[in-house]
Amino acid sequence: MSYQPCDTEGEPLQGTELKEVWHVADAPENDKFQYTYFARKINSFDTAPKKLLASDSDLRPDRFALERGDLSKAGAEKSRSLSLSLSHTHTHTHT
Repeated sequence: MSYQPCDTEGEPLQGTELKEVWHVADAPENDKFQYTYFARKINSFDTAPKKLLASDSDLRPDRFALERGDLSKAGAEKSRSLSLSLSHTHTHTHT
């Protein structure tokens, strides 16, 4: 990402040049999700707090399998959790 000082019409001011203010970091090799090193670090269990909340979605088996790249297991776990969730849903009728 670059910028260059411009006049009120949006034209670059004479004698100014583009100045780079940010560029995307290289992605790690062989990363199927094309995460940056930063994204991999913050999504890793290795850097997670030791005591996660029970409601933290990273504790779900489907999310864990997905992070490890096991798409088949992730899909199966997601289906299983949805089935469990639906089996615990109660239908209420108003009287």
